[in-house]
Amino acid sequence: MTRRNILKTALAAPPAALLADTPAGDRPCAASKPMKIRKVEALHLEQPLKERFWMANSLIGGYHPKASRLIVTIHTDAGITGHGEGGGGGANILRKGFADLVIGEDPFMVGRIWEKMFAVTYSREPSSRGWSQGEVISAMAPIDAAIYDIMAKSAGLPVYKFLGAYRDAVPAYVTGGYYREGKGIPDLVQEVRGYLDQGYNAIKLKVGGISGGYSVEDDYQRAKAVRQAIGPHCRLMLDANQGWDLESAIRASNRMYDLDITWLEEPLRWYDDVEPLKQLKLNTRIPLASGEHELTRWGARRLMETGAIDVMQYDCNAHCGITEWRKIAGMASMCYIKMAPHHEPVLHGHLLASVPNGYILESFANPDRDPFFFELYDRKPRIEKSVLYLDNTPGFGVEFNQKALAKYGTKVL
Repeated sequence: MTRRNILKTALAAPPAALLADTPAGDRPCAASKPMKIRKVEALHLEQPLKERFWMANSLIGGYHPKASRLIVTIHTDAGITGHGEGGGGGANILRKGFADLVIGEDPFMVGRIWEKMFAVTYSREPSSRGWSQGEVISAMAPIDAAIYDIMAKSAGLPVYKFLGAYRDAVPAYVTGGYYREGKGIPDLVQEVRGYLDQGYNAIKLKVGGISGGYSVEDDYQRAKAVRQAIGPHCRLMLDANQGWDLESAIRASNRMYDLDITWLEEPLRWYDDVEPLKQLKLNTRIPLASGEHELTRWGARRLMETGAIDVMQYDCNAHCGITEWRKIAGMASMCYIKMAPHHEPVLHGHLLASVPNGYILESFANPDRDPFFFELYDRKPRIEKSVLYLDNTPGFGVEFNQKALAKYGTKVL
């Protein structure tokens, strides 16, 4: 029989006939009963920090600094439970009924659930129920993550494989080099050498502190001291945290070019930090990174359309969740932009491993700056020699330390 006759026979056959010779074990099998979300729990955690860690213009955790975290737990009628983490915002609207939107929903209809939650941001509901748009965006993140945890566990897969993995290990860098009160360049050098001792080969340093009395030249000397301490083979990123105007950013980026900078992050002040990136791009040879403050794919699109950024840093731990991050990653891929999300390696490690343009993961190495990363888990993906390794544990692969939850947590739902 010719190939043409085989094709005609196949097209003429009913769908059941096409499967007639397929072994039963290879046939798709739908669940007999759709899963439903039956309960949502939430825990808000806070812990004071031991000192102030200054970025260009602001402090980590406020002037009386504290770390915060929101953990959402979603229970299903199938007995599968999912956990999702957020940056700490959104607890207030969970107390005011926001979680009711997901009760009774099928977690595998995550797209529908996401749209249902997001629709609140452009309706009258926030005004009538005392919710704010920012709180909705924040609360969506851990809810969406918990749903993906459920789906992956239901499939018996880690999240990165459930999403369609490209790798099971992700390069990681460490963020440090904050402006710290009473500490100078010798302390900074000692700090970064400690990161090298922990096995890191990529380090991010804070710059842009003009309002705190640090000139471009001061920042150059800080970055130069770090480069000399870490050597030529360790990657060095600079994060200005929106500290410079355009002129200062151009001058700083060219002054620091000889230090072999991997990227310059959020170089421009908050009130005009998109369109002027085009001018900065024309006047610097350092790759540019931005996006951690974008709330949605629409803001991320506006940023990518400048053609100026090389690295997208959208943070789905803080904003809108995994569903939105995946859409942005796809858009970025089409624009030849790499994904290097802001914060939370436990979550973002799985996401970077699931996309072709996953670049590098932000991680933490100082318990005083990021205590929850060190205290909150009995089990989490391990970071070794500047690489985060993922295994085959279903879901996100974490187990929470119950003593830490009890010590720092306040029940929201």
